[in-house]
Amino acid sequence: MATAGIRLQPDRVSGRRKQPRPPAVLRLLQAERSEEIFPLLLEEIIALGNPRALVVDVNFDTGEVTPAAALKWPRQLMDKFSTALWMSDHPLIPVLHTARPHVLPKSTLHNRPLYICPILYSNRNLCWEADRVRTGSCLAVQNFWKQKRLRLEDQVCTTCEMRAYAAAVVVELPRNYTDQTVADLGELIDLANRYLSRLFKVEHYYNRMRDMEITIAQMGTVMQSMADPVILTDTQHRVIMQNKAAERFFKVPEEVTEGLVRAVEFNNLLFSAALSSMLVSGGDAHRDLTLIDAIEGEEMLFEAVSAPTFGPDGMQLGTVTVMRDVTDLRRADQELRLNYEKLSDAEEIVRQDRDRLNLIIENVGDPIVVCDRQAKFVLVDPLAQELIGGTGDVPRNDSQFKNLSTLGIYIDNFTYSFAEREMAPLRLYNPAIKQEIEYDARSGKIFDEKGQVAYTVTVLRDLTALRKVEQLKVERRMLEIEKFAATGRLAATIAHEVNNPMEAIKNAIYLLAGSVPENAVPVYNILKSETERVARIVRQMLGLYRNTEQVKPVNVNTIIEDTMLLLNRQLQRTNIEVEIDLGTLPDAVIAADQIRQVLSNLVINAKDAMPNGGKLHIRSRHIPGHDDMHGWVRILIGDTGTGIPPEMLRTVFEPFVTTKGEKGTGLGLWIVKGIIQNHAGKISVKSKQGRGTVFKLDLPVVKL
Repeated sequence: MATAGIRLQPDRVSGRRKQPRPPAVLRLLQAERSEEIFPLLLEEIIALGNPRALVVDVNFDTGEVTPAAALKWPRQLMDKFSTALWMSDHPLIPVLHTARPHVLPKSTLHNRPLYICPILYSNRNLCWEADRVRTGSCLAVQNFWKQKRLRLEDQVCTTCEMRAYAAAVVVELPRNYTDQTVADLGELIDLANRYLSRLFKVEHYYNRMRDMEITIAQMGTVMQSMADPVILTDTQHRVIMQNKAAERFFKVPEEVTEGLVRAVEFNNLLFSAALSSMLVSGGDAHRDLTLIDAIEGEEMLFEAVSAPTFGPDGMQLGTVTVMRDVTDLRRADQELRLNYEKLSDAEEIVRQDRDRLNLIIENVGDPIVVCDRQAKFVLVDPLAQELIGGTGDVPRNDSQFKNLSTLGIYIDNFTYSFAEREMAPLRLYNPAIKQEIEYDARSGKIFDEKGQVAYTVTVLRDLTALRKVEQLKVERRMLEIEKFAATGRLAATIAHEVNNPMEAIKNAIYLLAGSVPENAVPVYNILKSETERVARIVRQMLGLYRNTEQVKPVNVNTIIEDTMLLLNRQLQRTNIEVEIDLGTLPDAVIAADQIRQVLSNLVINAKDAMPNGGKLHIRSRHIPGHDDMHGWVRILIGDTGTGIPPEMLRTVFEPFVTTKGEKGTGLGLWIVKGIIQNHAGKISVKSKQGRGTVFKLDLPVVKL
């Protein structure tokens, strides 16, 4: 609207006589814009003989009331007319709310009488929109008949959605004003308001048309910039507008050829048929459509999506169709379906392999545990569940928690190690037999495509039965060896006893060689040959016990380590803790197998003496001799077992003496002593019943 501070222009004087002033109606009628109404109105008010006048405008967005135009009104006095609609104590506000003119005597606003006349968008007749839809809800008519009070939310037309204007004309009345003066002012202001309402509505139509043109231009730009073909058709399926992407298929190009024309005609025919089919079907607004590229000459598959357009009266005006190129999408869909079928076949194969693997795992008979790359349990078979429980937060008993901790530490170390496979013994509590047993844990890693660990598989094999069989075989072999050794020793003893008188007999026969009568020589020869034969038989019996193995320099520590490696598992099963202390030894000239037999016999005796577990100590030392050429290799084997009764210590190395009862033969230590003596060594024993036994072996060492 007009700005504040407008001043009245003086009448132009042409010559001696003033030109006649045109009527106010004509001046207001000549206004072309709504901003020109208030300046003309203020000039006409002053022309009626009023001292000064101003117009205050109401801003419906903020609710503020401010001066908009003034004529002959001091600027310093205009600030008194600035207020807000919610300030009910201001003299202007009640007049604006009632929308009725009012004469205000002297007040805080001005020291002279004021005429305040509200101006509100109004009209006696309905606007074009309200008349077309035949409704009485026109804001201009409602304001004309004073049906609405001046409220912010009410000053918007519900039919055309136009926001109204509101203002008030404030006129300082002359000193001798009359009712006719006030009536003339009211008529003039009402006339100006009618012209203002008409211009305001015209400007609203113009602005809305301009906004619509801008919107249409923007929509056209958006439509042309779309890569998908967009077509706007009327109710007869005739094309009204289409973008450049659609012209490629439905518009004949500049270079016209017979093939291009036929392709475009064929595309239009297919499009019209598809559009008719979609409209007839009603709810189905999607349709696949195959078109021919008029430039490339290739077939392309589109998905046509259509939506009807409606006018303000609800009548259908046409259809908007957007076609999406789904050629590559459909090819990808076909490939995806084919790959899905292949994936289903592969999934079936994997399922069969998985079922086969599960069947194998369930029938292996050993606990199997599968862990992920964080060493977390992801799969356990039924046997493993008995040992450690299931996966996840399942309840576990104390023994399962203990087994889980032991197995978890082992798997965690293996998972983060560099080894691909690993074998180690693990002692776990078996609830089936209610005791701890030793499992042979065998683990392997499964790697992903990046070479990182994906899973680890651990198989726990119970070797108790196998080791019992091995132990029985070893014990049976040792028993056979002991029996054979006892038989050889017995035969050697008998042969030794027989050999003494046989040597005397041979000597006697030798002495009789010169005194035998001639007739007795044949008998003497027979006696001599048979005696030689008996002596040979005795020597053969003595050779049955004597060892024929060749001796050679051997490190005794190596024999001790090999023997303990062989017997280590047996000792672990019986909870025997082994402590080995090996010193630096020179090589001894011995028969390695016989010394190994001695050590095995003594260690097994120590194991049998500790049925509930204990400690086994093995120590080796070099004992220097009186000179640098000689010395001894000393081996000490001690246990914390039951010990040997004092009455048996003197005869413990004799045959058929045993502390094992019916389980022993009593030949083991006898054989051990014989082997040591054959090596020119010494053996001794110390024992206390209930505290243990210590065997000391000394083997001679000669530096060559």
